[in-house]
Amino acid sequence: MPGPVFLRGDRLSLRTVEPDDHEFLRRQFNAPDVRHGIAGTEPMAADDLDDWLDGDDVISFLPCTSDGPVGFVWLFDIDDVADRAELGYWIHPDERGVGYGTRAAELAVRYAIRERGLRKISARVFETNDASRAILERIGFEREGRLRAHYFVDGERVDASLYGLLASEWEP
Repeated sequence: MPGPVFLRGDRLSLRTVEPDDHEFLRRQFNAPDVRHGIAGTEPMAADDLDDWLDGDDVISFLPCTSDGPVGFVWLFDIDDVADRAELGYWIHPDERGVGYGTRAAELAVRYAIRERGLRKISARVFETNDASRAILERIGFEREGRLRAHYFVDGERVDASLYGLLASEWEP
């Protein structure tokens, strides 16, 4: 069962990740529909997930509706000196296409800018992932560059687009 509400949005809330949520997360991080979208190349065992979630530079949330978790969103590579972090997210395949990814990403950005005081949020997305690119562009991210053949996913070299959002450009 997800933890308490940390941030409340109109369609979903971001809740804390509790030990009972780890099985949901591990199952999804290992599912091909999710792991291929985030360049997951190795199985994620329970200990691996625990170590990653407990990392100093990761802040993670469960985007939830009243029915329970619909995905995962996290800030990572947090640099408090440069005031920046990277955004990652995925939505359970059965919950895609109804705006949960956009809402989860918006709430995470709101937290990063308003409550953490970060100046820049970046994200990387496979150039073939039109839905994820649309989420970033919808909430104000700008395409800043391209990493050619940067990832190896499901037997293929994949390009990634780099996106960035400055706090001064963000319009909640």
